[in-house]
Amino acid sequence: MSADMPPAAHSHRSGAGTGELIGFLAPFVRPVRRRLVVALALAGISVFANAVIPLRVDAVLAGEGNSVVVALGIVALMATSLLLSNVSRWLSYRSAAEISQSLSEHVFGRTLESPMLRQQGMRRPSVISRHTSDVDRIENAVDVTVTEGLPGAGRIVVSLALLLWIEPKAGLVTLAATVVFLILNGRISRGMLARNKARLDTSSEIGAVVDESITAGRNLTGMNLNGWMRDRFSERASSLRLATQEQKREASRLTSAARFTGYSALLAVLIISIASGGSDVGAIAASLLYIEAVVRGLESLPPWLRDIRLGVTSKRRIEQITRANPRVTRPGGAVELTHEASLVLRDLALNPGAPLMFGDVSVPRRGTIAVVTDLGVSTNALLEVLSGDSDPASGCVLFDGLDVRQPAIKRRIMLLTDDPVLMDASVNAHLRAPGVTVSDAEIAKVLDMVGLSHLRDLAGGGLDAPLGPQAERLSMHERQRLMIGIAALGDADVVVLQDLPILADPDSAAPALAALTRHGEHTVVFATANVELAARATSVMAAIGNEIFVGPHQMLMELPEYIAAWERQIPGGVDARILESIPEAQRESLRTRLLNEHFRAGEILYRAGAPADRVMFIVSGRVGVFTDDSDGQEHLIAEIGAGNFCGDVGKADARRTETVRAVNDTMVRTLSVEAWSAGVMGLLDSDPAERMVMSAILRNDHPTIEKLSHLVYGLGVDEVIAIATELIEAGKVRSDDAGRLSIPMRRRARAHSVLDQLADL
Repeated sequence: MSADMPPAAHSHRSGAGTGELIGFLAPFVRPVRRRLVVALALAGISVFANAVIPLRVDAVLAGEGNSVVVALGIVALMATSLLLSNVSRWLSYRSAAEISQSLSEHVFGRTLESPMLRQQGMRRPSVISRHTSDVDRIENAVDVTVTEGLPGAGRIVVSLALLLWIEPKAGLVTLAATVVFLILNGRISRGMLARNKARLDTSSEIGAVVDESITAGRNLTGMNLNGWMRDRFSERASSLRLATQEQKREASRLTSAARFTGYSALLAVLIISIASGGSDVGAIAASLLYIEAVVRGLESLPPWLRDIRLGVTSKRRIEQITRANPRVTRPGGAVELTHEASLVLRDLALNPGAPLMFGDVSVPRRGTIAVVTDLGVSTNALLEVLSGDSDPASGCVLFDGLDVRQPAIKRRIMLLTDDPVLMDASVNAHLRAPGVTVSDAEIAKVLDMVGLSHLRDLAGGGLDAPLGPQAERLSMHERQRLMIGIAALGDADVVVLQDLPILADPDSAAPALAALTRHGEHTVVFATANVELAARATSVMAAIGNEIFVGPHQMLMELPEYIAAWERQIPGGVDARILESIPEAQRESLRTRLLNEHFRAGEILYRAGAPADRVMFIVSGRVGVFTDDSDGQEHLIAEIGAGNFCGDVGKADARRTETVRAVNDTMVRTLSVEAWSAGVMGLLDSDPAERMVMSAILRNDHPTIEKLSHLVYGLGVDEVIAIATELIEAGKVRSDDAGRLSIPMRRRARAHSVLDQLADL
């Protein structure tokens, strides 16, 4: 069996699978079963009324009773049959559409918990087709059964019985009736093209949401956005239901018009018979109607049985998802919180036969926890297990005394993965996705803290503008910052961050961590390979060998194992050209802040209008530089290859003037502008708090002390004012008569050339 077709258990199979399909659909039919019963009853009455008409026609033509009264009765039977049939179809297709919506939502909910969300055992197109075409086939099987299959079978039985009773003679104009029906079918079908296209387009949107969920699966489950995505999916499923109803309405018109044409022919035969006074015409007309009914019933059986079989096949395909074992084991049982003071790692192993630790290790709650791992330990895998988004090979992680995989506990822990893929929704919609009520003022504050305030000016509606498929309108770093904003506005007790580029540098990480810890009750667990970030953290969790050490960085520095792990973090070498313009005394400090970043072809390195927050050096691959013309159309103006810098960061508050995209797979070395500026100015060896204050002065246009106190995140207002005052007194910062702050440019000729080169990048 191929990897694309995982096995699924089936029970209660019949030869044709009809019983199997009925059992599968029972939970989804239950809410509309009364409506379906009414639809079948009306269809049965319509069939019976239709069967009586030929008998009454024969009576009129035979001169039995009052001809006018009998003729009026025939017209009443026709109207009754036509009306009840139309109402039956209306009830049927509405019920089938609602069954389809419920089924698709059920399949989507199971997909979010299945291995298929990460394309394990099934390719993405196959997962999508099970939400669209397979659900469509089952819906069609339900609709055809109620409207064509069962009524057709009843029509055959009744018509045959009455036909034998009347003793029909040879039929007359079956060919003419067929031609009339085909002409009518062709005319009405042309009007259905637009309806069919509308439904297919809406169905594609269903597939797009599923595709987004698969692409951003790690963020979706890690950040507990399942509820938001279910709402987005339900909205599109509802649109599909309405489009389906419109399509079926046109199909119902076709069937009703065909029936009306047949009755028109019957009336013509009746009028001719009355006018001619012939007695055999009635028997011929009645026989013709019964023959036509039998033929129509027989013709409806093959398509019906075909649709049933397609429905059974689709049901079995869908069960490959719904019957799959969950990707993450969710322990059951009652949830009774113990309010223990910490996360607890117990006998944990990420890989079989390779224990990470033995016994229990407690991780403090509240504040920031830096996670440091030695070679051979996957930081991301450890954090997925810690957040309840992956199964360990053995052992468990407890939160409030309960396994973090418990659904009630998992909702309290949010994981931000290193996969920056988001949705085709607005910034506002993303920030409100966790379902927590937040004000516009709170959103504005968090956007400022994570460096996304410029998105208020995003073309097409600012914060309410759609971001495109997978949020492609934003650069990778903007998407990562938006993820941090979502977490900052959410209500998770613990936020876990994988190895994000934005956290690689202490100065650029400070605002993000400040946003996440702005509520003192939250715990932020983040991966880092930077010793300064580890030192700033409230505590460090270090996975080294088969032990996990927990404690403040300074305390752990007394352990030889911890020191050795940090020594192994230092990269073997960095391209000398990146740091050749930096004073030698500052190079070693900057060396640990350089970061490798990989971009696939077509991905945005940075976007026009975004802050110039990074120095970028192309190690391999090529990038294209794009600008917009007066009409907003993007044009390629240059390509840059390996061995070159890209982007300009000269002005303190500079914005990118162009968009840069990877032409092919590209690797770049990046350094935050804060770190670059600090290195150029010789600030890296200063006190971290002083460096944060001086970097804020460098990055802003001569702020006053009062304004500066709101520009430094991670430090209190009074602390910023005190540090700025000390720097002024020490002569490291200058204040003019208006109270505007600046840093004196005391630099050597080499440093001067560095600033000039910085402006020319």
